[in-house]
Amino acid sequence: MAAAGKTDPPAAQSRPKRADVRARILDAARAAFVRDGYQRTNLGEIAAAAGFSKGAVYSNFGGKADLFTAVINEHTAMLINTALSSSERLMAAMTDPAAIDEVADDVAELIVANAPALTMLTEFRSLAAGHPELAKIYADLRTEQRQNLLADLHRRTAGTTLTLDEADAALILSLVQSLSAEHAAAPDAMPRELIKRTVRTAIKGILR
Repeated sequence: MAAAGKTDPPAAQSRPKRADVRARILDAARAAFVRDGYQRTNLGEIAAAAGFSKGAVYSNFGGKADLFTAVINEHTAMLINTALSSSERLMAAMTDPAAIDEVADDVAELIVANAPALTMLTEFRSLAAGHPELAKIYADLRTEQRQNLLADLHRRTAGTTLTLDEADAALILSLVQSLSAEHAAAPDAMPRELIKRTVRTAIKGILR
């Protein structure tokens, strides 16, 4: 018990783990980029929303472009992992039209649900066209995404006769991005069913 007239010192608060700090900043950044777009997003506001100083953003991500890259990569990984989560189903799609429909349906659902977030990359690409530094970041981002996707596809198709190359990975990424942008801008012109049929056609071509 504290002596009369004195109060106990406040309990020491443990510092949050680095992984938790990054996760909270990513959550705040994702919401800000979707709501405001890349150009209008402010790092100070992201930091405040996450409950940290602006310095915490820089120490964990370097800057706005790096933070944006992390958000986009997180979205892309989630989409691909969810759509191809079942290696068995992917293998079945090589010979079973019903399995192709299931995969196409999953991908279409993900594209519709995540269209606003994926459209962020369209704005960033437009900005990169007139900005050498952003162009380099965009090129590195898309190259890394393509290489990661191809490695994942190779892992999932190991032991089969299916041979996939970088062009297949590029087609998948470009298709997802394009359909997302089209749906976000004009959902009536690019409805979910048309997205599914387009994805199904692409899958058939890749597996042929």
